Amino acid sequence: MKILLLVLGLVIGGAAGWFTAPEPSAQVDIGPVSVEVDRDQDGGSVTASDGDRSVEIAVGDQSMLDDRNTRTGIFAVGGGIIGLLLGFVFGRSRPA
Repeated sequence: MKILLLVLGLVIGGAAGWFTAPEPSAQVDIGPVSVEVDRDQDGGSVTASDGDRSVEIAVGDQSMLDDRNTRTGIFAVGGGIIGLLLGFVFGRSRPA
């Protein structure tokens, strides 16, 4: 039961992080190079990558939750911890 709730928490947390991440304002693919422009109230950033290497130029304050992959990881870990805690709570409520 604990493992099931842990995995369920990881999946739900990861999905919540992925689907609530801010979308880039514009994205252009030129051959193998992908260029993204992201803009919000605090500034903006430009990222160019060719799959192996990337360069990001940021203006203003950036949060680590702005990056979709980092946000997904943080939410997945949080969901996993909540799922594991729920597994312990529900595991103790059953008579052994």
